[in-house]
Amino acid sequence: MEKVNAFFRYLFDTNPGSDFSYYLPILILSGLLIAAGIAFMFVYNNRKKYDFAFKKMFKNTSKTLVLFGILFMFLLGTRYENIPYFGMRFVLYISLLGLAYVLFRYIKTHRIDYKKEITLNPKSTLKKEVKKETSYSAKKRRK
Repeated sequence: MEKVNAFFRYLFDTNPGSDFSYYLPILILSGLLIAAGIAFMFVYNNRKKYDFAFKKMFKNTSKTLVLFGILFMFLLGTRYENIPYFGMRFVLYISLLGLAYVLFRYIKTHRIDYKKEITLNPKSTLKKEVKKETSYSAKKRRK
């Protein structure tokens, strides 16, 4: 029973201390999330003009990635400054779990739902304009 209490005390300690050796990996993760959100914004803006299935399914992806990056930077700052309750390990682990769920959901959407939407409804993806050549013939047209 003492081990369980020690484990919960470890997770829910309001001031966990400054001996946190994951500052650099979390800073890199938050920077990558913000950069990926900005890069995906450009991809989304280019594809939404002709791919309606992509536009519908991945509308908030860039905003979500940037918000998770800002959240991890905030949690890293509160952990560094030793602010109570925000620097708890539990909040960091829940945020990482939320990020894993969001990434899993977007990957599942792309691999399964998006491919299914394109095969079931080909009109949801408009092809770029193809120049159609007019054919001329000697026959009269029917009216």
